[in-house]
Amino acid sequence: MERKTFYRILLAIVVILTIIYTLGIMGLISFRWSYYITLFMIVLFIYLRLEKRLRGEP
Repeated sequence: MERKTFYRILLAIVVILTIIYTLGIMGLISFRWSYYITLFMIVLFIYLRLEKRLRGEP
């Protein structure tokens, strides 16, 4: 899959997860969802940073 397409799909997923996270903070859904989304976002951030460094980009 082309990198640009991958990032667009990833952006859509992150926007949806952010909405769910906000609903959890507001108390409309279980806070446990927000907790797991936070963990996923941290892992995703670390993965993307490592990938960028391995490709040699600044």
